[in-house]
Parts: sequence; C-alpha cells; structure tokens
Amino acid sequence: MKLNNLDLNLLVVFNAIYTEGSLTKAGEIVGITQPAVSSALSKLRDYFDDQLFIRVGQGVKPTAKTENIIIHVRDALSILQRSLEKPDAFDPAVSSRTFRLSLNDVSEGRVLPILMKKVHEIAPNVKLTSYYTSRDNLQHDLAANEVSFSVDPFPPSDSEIKKELIFEDEFVCVFRKDHKLAAEKHLSIEQYLDLDHICISGRRRGGALVDNALAKLQLDRRVILRAQHYLITPEILNSTDMVITTTKSFAKKHKLAFKTLPFEVSPSQFFLSWHESNDNDPGHIWLKELIKESFKQAKSAS
Repeated sequence: MKLNNLDLNLLVVFNAIYTEGSLTKAGEIVGITQPAVSSALSKLRDYFDDQLFIRVGQGVKPTAKTENIIIHVRDALSILQRSLEKPDAFDPAVSSRTFRLSLNDVSEGRVLPILMKKVHEIAPNVKLTSYYTSRDNLQHDLAANEVSFSVDPFPPSDSEIKKELIFEDEFVCVFRKDHKLAAEKHLSIEQYLDLDHICISGRRRGGALVDNALAKLQLDRRVILRAQHYLITPEILNSTDMVITTTKSFAKKHKLAFKTLPFEVSPSQFFLSWHESNDNDPGHIWLKELIKESFKQAKSAS
C-alpha cells in the first residue's frame, strides 16, 4: 500500500463511521450525504482489501482489521489537526466543555460528590456525564473519545491506553453494627463460611475475587443474594443478618461494622485509564488531576 494512492479525506470518513457506528450519522458529522459515505467506504475497502465494517441491525460493527488500524488513523488525524491550528487553551473558569466518565456505582458514590464540588467551584460551566461502559467496549470508547476517563479494577491492556493506580483498599467482611459478629474479637474461617453472603457482580454467574481466594483453599461461601450494585447493600445489611465482603472504606462511609477476613485476599484496586491521544489536551490534563485529587481525598476521609 502506498499513501499517495489514498485520499486522506477518506480517513476522516473512516474515523467518523467508527465513532458513530452508522453511515448516516457519520455523514452528518462529516457534512456529506449518506451515498457519499458509502462511496468513501467502498474506496477504503478496496484500499485496505477488507470489509472494514459489517452491517449489524441499524448500524455497523468494525472488523478486526479496523480495530487494529483505528488507533493509528486517529493518531495521524490528531497530529495533522494539531499541525494546522494552535492548541486550544483551556480556562476552567469560562469553559463549557463536557467530559464523559465511565464509573461503576461504587466509584460514583466514592468520588462524584467530592469531584463535583471541586468542578462547581472552579469551572461552573463544565459538565460531566457518568455512565458505566462495559469492559468489552471500553477500549473502543476511549479510542473514539466517547469516554474521556474510566475507573475500573481491570483497565484495557492495549498499549495506547494509559493507566494509573488511583485507589487501593483492604477487603473486609461487612455487616450491621448490632450484628452478632460485632461482639466477636476475631472472625474465624468457620464463622465466615457459615454466614449468608451478598455477592455483587455485573455478570450472571462466576465468582468474585474473594471466591477465587476461597477456591485456592478448596472452600466455598454461601451466597444468598447476587445483585448488580453495591449501593443497594447498606439497606439490606441493616435489615438482615447478611454480610458482604467489600472494602473497608465502603463500610466506614456507610457506617457499617466490619471484621478482618480470616484468609488472604489481594486488595481492591481501581485504575484511572485514558487514551494517549489526549495526553497533551489542557482540559484533559486539568480534569485528570482533579479526579486524582478527589480519589485521594475520598481515601483519606475513610
């Protein structure tokens, strides 16, 4: 393949189709008709000798080859854009920019109250959108700038995704303050296994980190409730004898009692992730530091 055989405008269309997942929406973004987008895609398919996008329902899905080259296409377009214009200055006091975060319910509860107080004081017109992006889609959404930052225990492994450990905490057994365990000096493994447990997972089946640790000991706990969100658990714990294995900071935040686990479990870790193409973006740098400060404050307050 020779670059002089490729119209670089086609790469703009290519990126728009990838980002929007639709030929019609890509045309709206680029400012051309849907037939023109189809024509551009046809030329791209000839050039790369690949389908590039497969129709799925009302939209299109990228092929493996597209996933392999989109990062480099986006980087090339970003470099070209920066060479044609001065970098945008970012003044938080007057900016009305929107940043998109991927957070689960625990991270939202842990950091958003602190983060939003800081943002509201420093940048009253800046907007944040928080929603959880599945791990299967996260790498794509970070590359397509659909997500500015993600916070997750398992960040994407792709080399273009930057990551930083942002929060670490000990797992403990958590229960209501007047639970019978509160009077115990220590929690034994026999007591732990005899309890009724809550397991929080976004998956329909499969164990959590604590279950993996128990499996190494050839042990298994009795899970009575499997649910999706941690923030529903304080009310359940306060009205039952059930327990949950989660972080010490979660227990303290929700004024719950806890005991040290009678077996070894790796600590809970959360990583802040972003795409390297945003490393020189002043607004991105500003928010990254604010997020890091907020998580540090959340940990010190627990």
